[in-house]
Amino acid sequence: SNRPLAIIVAVIAVKIRHGAVWANNVAPLAAFAPCALSNTMSSWIQYASLRYVSFPVQTVFKSSKIIPVMIMGKVLKGSDYLISQYVEAFLITVGVTIFSIFSKSSDRDNATDMIGLLFMCMYICFDSFTSQWQDTIYVKYGRANVDPFQMMLGVNSWAILITTSGLVINGDIPKIIEFFKV
Repeated sequence: SNRPLAIIVAVIAVKIRHGAVWANNVAPLAAFAPCALSNTMSSWIQYASLRYVSFPVQTVFKSSKIIPVMIMGKVLKGSDYLISQYVEAFLITVGVTIFSIFSKSSDRDNATDMIGLLFMCMYICFDSFTSQWQDTIYVKYGRANVDPFQMMLGVNSWAILITTSGLVINGDIPKIIEFFKV
């Protein structure tokens, strides 16, 4: 996974910039847990959906992500967007949808199951939450007090804890060990 490397880079950067890894962090470590959970779930669900949705459907969902991000911004932060911004996001989604529908692909590439659509909806929700929650942390604790490396350290620390817990609960640690033996 890229998370251990991200933590190493973040620890070095935070230590260089702030003189200590955790001591100067204004935001409590717990503040990063919600976006770490949503980021972890977003990744897992996105990869799980690949078995159930066609490439054009994936493209449409990922391209239409701007609309849920705007909605999540309204819910979490009370952000206001102009009607023109909603219209622009909608038109981008329509354009990508039309392009995806009329793109040539094989019959297998067009196979989409309902569970795949559910996974993609969940992916969009979790992914929209992640960026908006990170912005909420910056606003609540101040951008001057939480830099991107502190964010990276907090989110990835929680994400490793969440992922490892999931592997332990599901009994998948032996599979990971076996994978690395090969």
